[in-house]
Amino acid sequence: MYEFSTGRSGCLRSITFVSIVAFILLLLLPMASARDYSLESADVNVTVSSEGIVHVQESLTYHFDGTFSEVYRQVYPPPGGSIENMQGHLDGFSSDFYVTEVYGGYELVCKLPSPTPEQVTFVTSYDYYGGLKVYNDVSELHYKFWGDEWEKPLKGLTATVTVLPANSSDITYWIHPDDYTKTAVITGNTITVQADDIPANSWYEIRVIFPRLASPGPRYVSLYDQNAKFQIFRIESQYALKQKALYLVFIVYVLLALSLLLAPFYLYFKYGREPDITYAGIYERELPYDSKPAVVNAMIKDDVGNPTIDGFAATVMDLIHRDYLRIDDGNPRDIVLHITGQEREKGDSPGLLDFEQDVLDLIVQHSEGGQLHWKEFQSKLKKGTSFYNFINSWNKKVKAHIDLEKLFIEKGATTMDYFAGILFIVSLLSLFAVPWLGDSSAYPIIEKLGFMPIIVAFVSPVVLVLNAKYRTFLGRWTPEGKLYVERWKNFKKYITDFSDLREHPPGSVKLWDHYMVYAMALGVAEEALKNMSVIVPKVEFRASHFHNRVYITGYSSDFSHAYQRSAPRSSSGGSHGAGGGFGGGGGGAR
Repeated sequence: MYEFSTGRSGCLRSITFVSIVAFILLLLLPMASARDYSLESADVNVTVSSEGIVHVQESLTYHFDGTFSEVYRQVYPPPGGSIENMQGHLDGFSSDFYVTEVYGGYELVCKLPSPTPEQVTFVTSYDYYGGLKVYNDVSELHYKFWGDEWEKPLKGLTATVTVLPANSSDITYWIHPDDYTKTAVITGNTITVQADDIPANSWYEIRVIFPRLASPGPRYVSLYDQNAKFQIFRIESQYALKQKALYLVFIVYVLLALSLLLAPFYLYFKYGREPDITYAGIYERELPYDSKPAVVNAMIKDDVGNPTIDGFAATVMDLIHRDYLRIDDGNPRDIVLHITGQEREKGDSPGLLDFEQDVLDLIVQHSEGGQLHWKEFQSKLKKGTSFYNFINSWNKKVKAHIDLEKLFIEKGATTMDYFAGILFIVSLLSLFAVPWLGDSSAYPIIEKLGFMPIIVAFVSPVVLVLNAKYRTFLGRWTPEGKLYVERWKNFKKYITDFSDLREHPPGSVKLWDHYMVYAMALGVAEEALKNMSVIVPKVEFRASHFHNRVYITGYSSDFSHAYQRSAPRSSSGGSHGAGGGFGGGGGGAR
């Protein structure tokens, strides 16, 4: 027993020790791996000698967070040329410098002191032979100050190009892409350029032309037996023209995106402001118009002319109120609808409009022996897409019975539909066109331009959906339509205002039931039923078709759920103007 306890105790101590060590290692792991660096600045000085040798001196300032062992710079000779006299050191630190060959060029490496300084400046220098192009009429330097192989962005760059065999009046230069340029000036025979925020994997270059060297040596320059000045000017003109065109397209897209946001306000002030009417009523204690419940529902809701599921539910209630159907709620867990008289068979029933007949036919279709069990009915409606299609078709029939032009002017809303729809199509086409506009590294505006169609393509459908849902914002009621809506709103206030209902109650339970039908259409059935249950004596209240609170509160939501469940489910299945200069390359730290 003693030995067993000792062994177990030792085992526990070992497990505890290992756990502590593992925990410490886990804490140290993020510290060891959390290292990064940034490129604070770069100073690049390029000098073109009288012989045509291109001498480059660079100072690259790194900021370190963590431990690094070395910094490196990759350089590549110009086509047909070479790189000579490569040197490097760390400014302010003693360091080992060496050069290794990489594919197509060289890697200039400097060892970092230990511990790693927070900031160091890596200074390199080298000569390009064959980098300067000499034609029959001009000399050309096409040099990348910064290459696209850098995986980190550069915060700031200062560069100079000094052309010893020329002066300012003889020098012409272009910078690509100009988007990063902060300042560019020429003083004497020196061009000074400052640039900010060059993104990772992006290049920045200059093209300079000046008079032909007097006696160029083939060892130091690349000789071409042709004139090039006219061709260079033509290429640069095309580049500048394309850049201006891209900026113009970008500005147009910005204006289109802004117009998509501002158009609703303009259209509202032009078409959406409501007319003034003389009606000043507070309550309507009787039905203001002899309109069908589904029609009232379609006119009062924001999507004018299109009924909601409340309109469909109100139509069923109206059929009950008008004795086409009879409700039996003796068992509140399974309410039963009884189909009365000749309505047991599908077909024309006297006194019903087509959309009312459709509702009755739907109930007859799902009944057995003149009876329809509510839970079973709801379950059937959720299967397949027939109920979804029925409601969409039914909505159109209701809308056909509304003289919408007489009551509501849709011009503002329709104009917004066309405008947003056209912009949506244009944005989709633009998404396919953007990749064909050119290289985003030569024209950075293309990258920004690529986001604009995405923004417009996203906002346009949102605007269309909101415009469809809130049709009355950009549309406008006619004076007659405004009066129609205001009177129904005041009736809605009446049947939901307990105090006024108590002072001026409907004259009979049958009239209460009639009002309950319209309360459903107006979306306030539950509140109206609550008032009714308090105001009407209990004996009379029990005689109402709609006294069952469970039936009323779940009625519209049952149909809404069935409509959503029956909706179809979608399936898813499966020589250039810029960038042609030598130099550039990349680098980093490791």
